Amino acid sequence: MQKILSNDNEYCEYEYVDEAEFEKDIVDNAKKIFGNKTIYIDVKKLIKAKYKNSSIPDGYLFDYTVEAKPKLYLVENELKTHSIRDHIAPQLVQFAFNYKHNLLEIKDIIVNNMIENNIDIDSIAKNAGYRNADAMITDIISKDKLGVIIPIDEITDELKELKNLFRFDIELLQFKKFFIGKDYVYSYDKFNEDIVPNNNKDLLMEPDTILVAAEKKGFKEEFLGNNRWYAVAIGINMLDKLKYIAVYQKSPVKAITYYAEIANIDLYEDTGKYIIYFNGEAKKLKIPIPLNPKNTNKAPQGRVYTNIKKIINANNKTTLDDIF
Repeated sequence: MQKILSNDNEYCEYEYVDEAEFEKDIVDNAKKIFGNKTIYIDVKKLIKAKYKNSSIPDGYLFDYTVEAKPKLYLVENELKTHSIRDHIAPQLVQFAFNYKHNLLEIKDIIVNNMIENNIDIDSIAKNAGYRNADAMITDIISKDKLGVIIPIDEITDELKELKNLFRFDIELLQFKKFFIGKDYVYSYDKFNEDIVPNNNKDLLMEPDTILVAAEKKGFKEEFLGNNRWYAVAIGINMLDKLKYIAVYQKSPVKAITYYAEIANIDLYEDTGKYIIYFNGEAKKLKIPIPLNPKNTNKAPQGRVYTNIKKIINANNKTTLDDIF
């Protein structure tokens, strides 16, 4: 059992009584987990199945972090005690069957819920180039690939393997709760990194590049030698947006030095992560982009997204502070 030590106080991992208790914590912390420009729709409504069985998603996540490309995901909150083979996997199969065959019902649930909660969904739709909310949600459900988000209190190796069994995208988010008495703290994976522009021009620069960090050996053998990079943690919300990959070489270089155009992205074995294949050889930057020695915490860790124009247009004064 994991513990957290803070100022000599030892927080113990909390064991959830049931899924309803876990789900309440997810809903209460939805903006922190999913991002500011998301709307968690906490409605459990039976979707009339075209097939024999029915499946009820715990919620829907409407994501407009990238305003020109809003996305919709089904959310299934789970506990580590639930059987993957007998409980989680069968539910995902039902989601896949029911999703596009119940377009009108899902659309009404989403639009009506937003209106009831005074969310100006029509403005969001117009910012994305749609005439209204109905047209936007209809287009997303009918054209986009199904995406399912699974918040769970522990991600196991078996759960990672599950991602390889389905033709739709699955995002696993670990969410843990720790306590001392009635004092609680949380440890969680973040779905959406909020895009914070460095200046007004950045508002037009949607993320299309993933920035990865590499040691010397891996950089030479894989990034330059095999024109690929793995194992990369990528949110399913970014899979269809990424066009480029850039590499930050760790010490002693401490700079972004190369970038490459992405040919395709595949799941990497049973790790739950991805392998990125390049479209040709990586290109060396004329001007490396160094880590600001006054801000060493800026070195890339985890998921880091940016826009390729920030990288290729860098000058002698550009540092990582200007990239993301």
